[in-house]
Amino acid sequence: MDRRGWLTILLVALVATAGCSGGTSTDETPEPTPTAATTPTAAPVEATGYPPGWTATSVNASAARRSHYVAVLSGPSATVTYRSVVVESNGGPRRNTTLDMRLDPVDRRLYASIDGKTNHRAVFFGDGTLSQWDVRNETLVGQSNARFEGVAQSIDRGVLYSHLLLYDVEFERTVRRQGRTALVYDVTDAYNRTISNTYGTATDATGHVVVAADGRVLEIETTVTYSKGTLRYHYTHRRLGETDVMRPGWLRDT
Repeated sequence: MDRRGWLTILLVALVATAGCSGGTSTDETPEPTPTAATTPTAAPVEATGYPPGWTATSVNASAARRSHYVAVLSGPSATVTYRSVVVESNGGPRRNTTLDMRLDPVDRRLYASIDGKTNHRAVFFGDGTLSQWDVRNETLVGQSNARFEGVAQSIDRGVLYSHLLLYDVEFERTVRRQGRTALVYDVTDAYNRTISNTYGTATDATGHVVVAADGRVLEIETTVTYSKGTLRYHYTHRRLGETDVMRPGWLRDT
């Protein structure tokens, strides 16, 4: 299957996974911050190397996603946010999406608040149990045994994978971000006129992607123009090693 087919499937992947581990849609968006203009140099990249799945002018989505989750699940703890905001819509839905997640792979705890195509839902993983809370109805809607690794990946895998498929990128410079060496890529265009089921063909994309030397995607800040609308996307990993995952008040002992 080509990249266009993969993106079409992944744009709806998290809706399907919401029933087992929470999910969010990727058809919506947040505001990019401008990158500082700095002349790129070859030496820092030669010293650190490109993360697995990345080159100076391309990204292999499958390999990059694998390296991202190896880094995430190796720790430290992190706070993850995703915002998808519809700037303009030509007859399509003006549906925004948000994801707020805190995860600690050492203590194997995770909390996420997910608001998108599905009902606003919060999930908590702890003691080997995944619990789901319907925020609008204020009810515990399900509990199940689960693997921490699977839960952590399923919550944002559709978001991350579809974005890695969406852009043409070009390495611009190295920076220090979250206390580690990271590579900044300029987004130069939408890859091969990628298609969104909701907003049609992507005709342009701008912004940047920041990936740590170990492969963890630290930041995506982009604006994408589709044939049926314009969306802003924001995805970040922050507070590395400083994120606490507290047991939520709605989770009662059973």
